[in-house]
Amino acid sequence: MQAAVEAERAEASIQEREETTRPPGGPTVPGAADRDVTAPPVKRINGKRKQPDGPESERVAGSKPVARAAPDVIHEEEEVTTWLGVQSAATTKPAGAWSANSKQDATPARTGRPASPSRNVAKKQGRRRRRSRLAALAVIAVLAALLSVAVVRYSTRSPVRPPTAAQLRQAAAARGKTVAWVVGHVSRDALVACDPVTCAALVAHGFPSRELLVLRPTTPDPFASATAVVVETPAVQGLFGSSLDSAWAPDVLASFGSGAARTTVRVIARHGVAAYHAALEDDLAARKTAGAALLNDSQISTPALAEHQLAAGRVDSRLLLALADLAGHRPVDIVSFGNDGPEASADVPLRFVDLAENVPAAHLGRAAYVNAVRAFLRQVSVQYRPASMTTVVLADGQAVLRVMVTAPSPLGVFGAQGNS
Repeated sequence: MQAAVEAERAEASIQEREETTRPPGGPTVPGAADRDVTAPPVKRINGKRKQPDGPESERVAGSKPVARAAPDVIHEEEEVTTWLGVQSAATTKPAGAWSANSKQDATPARTGRPASPSRNVAKKQGRRRRRSRLAALAVIAVLAALLSVAVVRYSTRSPVRPPTAAQLRQAAAARGKTVAWVVGHVSRDALVACDPVTCAALVAHGFPSRELLVLRPTTPDPFASATAVVVETPAVQGLFGSSLDSAWAPDVLASFGSGAARTTVRVIARHGVAAYHAALEDDLAARKTAGAALLNDSQISTPALAEHQLAAGRVDSRLLLALADLAGHRPVDIVSFGNDGPEASADVPLRFVDLAENVPAAHLGRAAYVNAVRAFLRQVSVQYRPASMTTVVLADGQAVLRVMVTAPSPLGVFGAQGNS
């Protein structure tokens, strides 16, 4: 490429020298107008230049140089750069020589030559760089916004501290009491949902594993199944948050511990909270009617508090049915009704009744009477058969037979009785 450039430059130099020695009538020598001297003719002998033989006065008599426009000559620099695809400084756009149309700005108006390919490439590269800068600025703005949100959340959230040894002991104690209560009070036919540690402890204490649903982050919605009870530990609360009690398990059967170690056994509303409360209201009305019937039974004696509880419909439906059957065979002396679930919700029915073991109207000794009551209640309908019957000594020293049914209390028992 360099050899071709040098060849073109040599040819251009020869042409320039020939043009400066053209005869009259041709173009004037550059600068001749200033010196008022015409270029002498040039003769060639055997291909070589020779100066004219005559004197200067005989060169061209009476002839004067004719002023002509200088040819539009492209110097060798322009030729080389054009050949190399680079626009030289001599062809740059003078002021006013470009079209006003922005789409035609890339075409010189005077030379008529197409714009250099390198210029178009440069413009495209410039547009790409501008788009790249705009995209980079947008990404930086999004990252800055995300970073600011993260900083705000981190600054407003209290740091999570590992539990202390005392807190761990409190949590273990609350879990132990909860497990014991579930084993002693929850029906073996009720499906219980719990975290892995609590479920393992329940199995270890005799609760059937087939009636347990282990809750994990990947567990499907447990409340769409037949689950009846959920053991709300801190681990379970971490999975469901405050929505557990407000949306799925509104009533408390029992609660143990306090603070971060608190563990609660809840009733699950299988068909939603609204449907659960509606069914609870219907069951309450039926329990009031059954309680009033027991108060009118001459075979049953009750203290004032027990009378109030029966009239208010506070007693579990299964106990009401069992007492009505028992009163048809033996005189019954009710001492009190109660619920063995600490901190249970107010609308949860009372699930046990304390019966006096010494009833003079029965004309039986204490032991004989207790055995007769137990034998009779073991053979009543399984639907309201008591889960346990044990002798308990009250705070005043009185011994009573505590008859208890399991948790949770079923709703609609009297409706099922009417349909049977």
